[in-house]
Amino acid sequence: MDEVKKEETKKILKPMKVAIVGYGNLGKGVECALQAREEFELVKIFSNRAGLKSPFGTEFELTKHVEKYAKKIDLLFLCGGSYSDIEKIGPKTIKLFNTVDSFDTHAKLEKYITSLDKIAKKSLKVAVSAGGWDPGLMSMMRLIFNSIAPEHTFANAFWGEGVSQGHSDAIRRIKGVKNAIQYTIPNKSVMKKCASKFDYVPKPTEKHGRLCYVVLEEGAEASAIKEQIINMPNYFLGYNTIVKFVSEDKLMKMQNKMYHKGYVVKNFKCSNKFATRLSFNLDIESNPYFTAEIMVMLGGAVKKLHSEKKYGAYSVFDLPLSYLSNIDRSTLLKTML
Repeated sequence: MDEVKKEETKKILKPMKVAIVGYGNLGKGVECALQAREEFELVKIFSNRAGLKSPFGTEFELTKHVEKYAKKIDLLFLCGGSYSDIEKIGPKTIKLFNTVDSFDTHAKLEKYITSLDKIAKKSLKVAVSAGGWDPGLMSMMRLIFNSIAPEHTFANAFWGEGVSQGHSDAIRRIKGVKNAIQYTIPNKSVMKKCASKFDYVPKPTEKHGRLCYVVLEEGAEASAIKEQIINMPNYFLGYNTIVKFVSEDKLMKMQNKMYHKGYVVKNFKCSNKFATRLSFNLDIESNPYFTAEIMVMLGGAVKKLHSEKKYGAYSVFDLPLSYLSNIDRSTLLKTML
């Protein structure tokens, strides 16, 4: 009987045909995450590189041909870098496909999502943007913490120690850089103050340092590259940034370990009397693969929104929590409330 019900459910909930755009670490992570999700059917991977192979046998196509698949694919997971890729491909693809991306340039998020929303509504499509663990999951925790006793200070967020995909990608886009990886280092003394003092608000640039390991192209000038890195707005400008130039072999070994951490804390007194500490922690062995799991989760929300004709561009703030789950409402109420 149970098997019959499962088969009936599969017929009713027809899998959404999806594709991945970009096959770096994030794209590979999304491909892995999709293997366990019956509500999606991965039909294509788009990449600017030719000759790639998938361990799961997924077919590849050059990204320049993506528009040819507008009637064959429902949803694209955009797995390019935030420094330049997403801002270019997002507005183009939302005209023809539903999309999920993990765009993480915080200073540009509001403008980007607002512009994407206009295109999505006109195209009758759905986009969920900034869908990673930060921005994304940790953003949700900041909103919840800051909505509790809002008269008190903003919740403080810390990242690291760990590898930042966005910052690493930004360095790699500099002419003369062959490869790079960036570690975000939290300021431990500031973290302790946030955890022990009430309503303590440090400056954003005080909370983290940035450690960059860079492999140069032959003939590139190290001093010029360093200046471009430390003066890059939205990424390194104003932060304590250290740049180290290393061999390609050393960097390749570093890139095998893509760990990261995240921490959100709010320390205040309820009714100005009772000490209260709210905290949320993440300890991630693979930054891109965990980001991929969140993107696939948000793909489920896109599927529901599109079926309900709720077109437009969304952030995680705009999504009902139940849209993030593939479990029906009745079961959620019984098992998770």
